[in-house]
Amino acid sequence: LPYMGLGEFYCEYGDFDYYITAPADMLVFGSGDLQNPEDVLTRKEINRLKEASKSDQTVTIIGRDEVGKPETHLKQNGTLTWHFNMKNSRDIAWAASKAFMWDAAKVNLPSGRKIILQSAYPVESAGDNAWGRSTEYLKNSIEIYSKAYIEYPWNSAVNISGVALGMEYPGIIFCLHNLKNEALWGDVTHEIGHNWFPMIVGSNERKYMWQDEGFNTFINQYASQQFNKGEYFHPENRPAKAIAREMKTTADPLMMPPEAMDLNDYGQYYNKTSLCLDMLRNVVLGPERFDYAFKTYISNWAMKHPLPYDFFRTMNNAAGEDLNWFWKEWFFTSWKLDQAVTSVKYVLGTPAHGAIITIENLEKIAMPVVLKITQANGKTEM
Repeated sequence: LPYMGLGEFYCEYGDFDYYITAPADMLVFGSGDLQNPEDVLTRKEINRLKEASKSDQTVTIIGRDEVGKPETHLKQNGTLTWHFNMKNSRDIAWAASKAFMWDAAKVNLPSGRKIILQSAYPVESAGDNAWGRSTEYLKNSIEIYSKAYIEYPWNSAVNISGVALGMEYPGIIFCLHNLKNEALWGDVTHEIGHNWFPMIVGSNERKYMWQDEGFNTFINQYASQQFNKGEYFHPENRPAKAIAREMKTTADPLMMPPEAMDLNDYGQYYNKTSLCLDMLRNVVLGPERFDYAFKTYISNWAMKHPLPYDFFRTMNNAAGEDLNWFWKEWFFTSWKLDQAVTSVKYVLGTPAHGAIITIENLEKIAMPVVLKITQANGKTEM
């Protein structure tokens, strides 16, 4: 199914061997591996790429003062044909410009495999607080997700600066040109995170948008927690506040397909799903059981097309628990969660005998409750 706004695209896996013919003064980037660097790049660029393929630090391939200079092109007139190959992929995309700065670095994958990643952006986007860190963000995101979930399967990745807020394809992502600092990190780690959901785990975003946008939003928060000692991590910004706002008005459940969802509500595909997984991990199952089950789902369904029911069943089986009550209320209904302490009474009227705490569900969703008791002397109990 081709791209169409909300729901984007849904494609089968296959091998792509493709050629892009462009004016000789343009740089071309695409999904997959460049097959003919000697035909389209200068010797200096090839050597710098070789250096970058061995470097954990960002290496400049075309710098600020080199953009548009004749010496950055193999020839000055006519066209060049760029040949790319991408295996076992749902799709490919490419970009071309005569105004790109270009840098690159290597990625260290858990298996010991080394791959190269690149960023291409205009001079206006450059800077140590902006796109000068794009490759660093891309490298750390891929390494974090590969270690936590499943290894990135392709040999390259590239981030292209452009006018889109964010768009993902296998091996290539597009992020907004004027983003800086935390905003750029968030865009990069989210868009490259889509290479796990739905590029590796090939769910159908056209019908079940939450199964990739929500899962990706969920793993993004853990990447932010790990990146550079939590440089951009804000625990208080977890999705609880966002979903609390949405629960006041949202009428449709997560299982509603994107084309039928009110545009004011589609943010729940991201935030509500992420919150659900966060609660399942930290409140219901615990991190150890959840992480094992979630990785089992990813491993079992890599390069396949899982339905939501495949996710639900895999999590039930791997966690060793019937979670159907959880799936029903969070994914198939628009019920709300509202739990309240309605009374606290001392046993026999004296604190020495303890207290009876009454908790009520004021709405329909049932969830475990964790109480933090603070005594008059400051001592706390969970």
